Amino acid sequence: MATTKVNIQDIVAEETLKARFTKLDADRSSVLDRARSSAKLTIPSIMPESGHSETTSLETPYQSVGSRLVNNLASKLLLTLLPPNTSFFRLLPPALEVGQQLEAKQKTDIEQALITIEQELMKQIEREALRVPTFDALKSLIVTGNALMYKTEDALKTYKLADFVILRDFSGKVMEIITKETLKKDTLPDDIIGQIEADETLNETGDVTLFTRAVLREGIWYEYQTVESVFVEGSDTTYKGDGKLPFIPLRWTAISGENYGRGLVEQYIGDFRSLEGLYQLLIEASAVMARVIFGKRPGSVLDVEDINNATNGSCILGDLENDITTLRVDKNSDLQVPLQLVQDLTKRLEQAFLVSSSATRQGERVTATEIRYLASDLEESLGGLYSILSLEYQRPLAGLLLAQSKIDVKSIGVDIVIVTGIEALGRNLELDKLRQFNGLLQELGSPEIVLQRLNIDNYIAMIGNALSLDTATLIKSQEQIAGEQQQQQTDALVQQGAMNLTNNATAPEQGQPQA
Repeated sequence: MATTKVNIQDIVAEETLKARFTKLDADRSSVLDRARSSAKLTIPSIMPESGHSETTSLETPYQSVGSRLVNNLASKLLLTLLPPNTSFFRLLPPALEVGQQLEAKQKTDIEQALITIEQELMKQIEREALRVPTFDALKSLIVTGNALMYKTEDALKTYKLADFVILRDFSGKVMEIITKETLKKDTLPDDIIGQIEADETLNETGDVTLFTRAVLREGIWYEYQTVESVFVEGSDTTYKGDGKLPFIPLRWTAISGENYGRGLVEQYIGDFRSLEGLYQLLIEASAVMARVIFGKRPGSVLDVEDINNATNGSCILGDLENDITTLRVDKNSDLQVPLQLVQDLTKRLEQAFLVSSSATRQGERVTATEIRYLASDLEESLGGLYSILSLEYQRPLAGLLLAQSKIDVKSIGVDIVIVTGIEALGRNLELDKLRQFNGLLQELGSPEIVLQRLNIDNYIAMIGNALSLDTATLIKSQEQIAGEQQQQQTDALVQQGAMNLTNNATAPEQGQPQA
């Protein structure tokens, strides 16, 4: 069945983005309420109330346990998704056809070229500082269960849950995304400003709303923008397939039939609410117990003003021990029960948010083994979350980085295969196999026999590839080795000739006694 080509102008004329955003926003009121309830108990700035601005204050929770737990888990996820000094993806050559074979040197050269591309893309991640917006997105993902990122040519933007709407089919595939951003009207082009000013329904505060929409039609993504109801000329773009779409929507948990996910905080919202109430009780009770109030016995000759104005070491007329009493609140034993509950709830939440099971040591450099162990810990504790994030975040991000880098991959003669999940962190597995292989070879006996049968050049190149090292400047070529050997032979001949001349010159003549 042939697909019908869709005209972008027909999509624009269907409905204004402002009306479309309002329609989809009305269907998710309960989602926003749940997200705000979770944010109030952890980090309120992640999902503030509607109408919040810089001039308004946020509600402060009685405890900071929620904030600490969210930041801790987000840091661990960031370390595994974008590990420092290690590539989180691999570029592999495609599977060969039946009967087709590659020589060992050709395979090594292809792998070396792909490693060079990986290293260049990792440098691009450092240049664009992608870890900062990723960390914000992960915190929003943990608290609200949803996050949206947009990859531009040189940056990565994140959107709060209140600033985007999303539409999925029953299987969870994204069908439509709309974002909104508030801009200053003076920053827009003159023709757009003129069209906006002609619309009397817009406000006169100088702020306008930019809507960006991406919709899937006939297997093709169509993206365009409008400022209020004015279409932005030149903003329409098409993407074939999901791999090139700059939007990266994320969910903490995927529920069939729901457009939005549910966060980890929502799963433990009962414990967080109990912890908040207990902390409020302890703080208020501590404030009452810390108050110092004096009482005067009726009929006492003591003057209250003398007591209030007395300084340290002053003398007051009267019987202070019998006429003055102090308010005492003997609730220490009663507060032991809520205090024990606070400790139990805190421990339980720390286990759920992987605080007590941290596998990462404190230091600037973290080994790949620790990253792999931490990824395994996340995988086992959070029920496959890391695999979901590797599929929905790492794979699209690696594809967008590769597409925007303008690297001509086809010139290498291979296809791109991105390996995600825990395996993406583990080139050390290949290095361990090489070590085991070398150890088994040593059991054969003499090292000379091993060297005679082992292709040492390919072996060294495979070690470099397992360590993600660019060995082009480290390993000598056959021409260099041949040249050095020839030079050594020449130097040996010259040295031998010089020694012969020296021996002939110092040798005694025949018939003369030696010294």
